[in-house]
Amino acid sequence: MVLEKKVMTKGKKSIGRQRIEIKELDDRGKQQVTFSKRRTGLFKKASELCVLCGAEVAVFVFSQKKNMYSFGHPNVETILERYLDGKTMSDSSSSSQELVPVDEFNMQYDQLQKDLEKEKMHLVEIEKMNKKMKNTNVGFWWDEPFDENMGLEEMEQYMKALQEVRRKVGARIEEFRMPRTSLMQPMNMPMGLGNDFVNVNSWESNACGGFLCWNNM
Repeated sequence: MVLEKKVMTKGKKSIGRQRIEIKELDDRGKQQVTFSKRRTGLFKKASELCVLCGAEVAVFVFSQKKNMYSFGHPNVETILERYLDGKTMSDSSSSSQELVPVDEFNMQYDQLQKDLEKEKMHLVEIEKMNKKMKNTNVGFWWDEPFDENMGLEEMEQYMKALQEVRRKVGARIEEFRMPRTSLMQPMNMPMGLGNDFVNVNSWESNACGGFLCWNNM
C-alpha cells in the first residue's frame, strides 16, 4: 500500500506528489503510538460521516494485544443486531427512535468545543497568575516595600494596624500557654508569665527606637 504526498521545498515550487510506501513498523513503541493516533482518527472520521450524512456506523478495532475498541452510532449493539438479523432501517422501529437528530448532535458538538476553549483559556490565565506570583515573590502585606511618600496620617494608620496585628498574635499565643483548667477565665484576668503579670486587654505599645515595645516589658 502506498500513499501520495505532495513535497514542498523552501523557496522552490512543488515537485509534485511522491509515493510513500506503507509498511509495518519494526519498533514496538512506534507501533503503539501510531495505533492510538490512527484509531482516534478512524473514529473521528466515522463520527463525521454520521453527522454529515446521517449514516449509522459501527467500527471495531483489535490491537495486537487483542484489546477491542469500538465506535457506533446510534450505538454498537443496534448496528450489530441489524447486521446479524439482516434488518433494514425501515424494519426496525426501535432503532429509528434511538437516532439523534443531526442538528442536535451538531449543537452539542459545538457547545463542547466552546466549553473546551473556555477551559483552555482559564488554564492559561491560571498559569500566568502563578508565574507572576513566583516572579514577584508575593508575601504578606507588611512585606511590601515601604512607601516613602506616605504622609504622617497614613503612617499613623499603618502603625496602628501593626499594633493591632501584634496584639492579636500576643493574645493567641497566651491562649496556647494557658492551662486547660484556666481556658474559661475572662481575658482581662492577669496571667502569670514568670515573675511578671500581664493583662492581655491592657497591653499598650510605644515607639522605642523605631520598634514596637510593651510598657509592661
